[in-house]
Amino acid sequence: MDTAEVALFGFGYPAAVSVIVRFARVVRERRWRLLLLHHLGMAAIVGAFASKRIGGAAAVNGAWLVASTVWYVLGGRRRGAPAGG
Repeated sequence: MDTAEVALFGFGYPAAVSVIVRFARVVRERRWRLLLLHHLGMAAIVGAFASKRIGGAAAVNGAWLVASTVWYVLGGRRRGAPAGG
């Protein structure tokens, strides 16, 4: 592993996992800064796998990046909440 890959994985995994552990809360409370940290971490992980030409791992992690974004966009809305509040 070269220095860039170590840096990408070294930042990516701790950043992403620290947010994933509490992702439901991040979505529910609309904590966009933590979502940004998660996205930066996931992008680093995908980039590291892509640079190593490990397409399957890059695709799986990229798919989670997309799924987590959709979850955040669609989630966090309470059922039965007033339209204006």
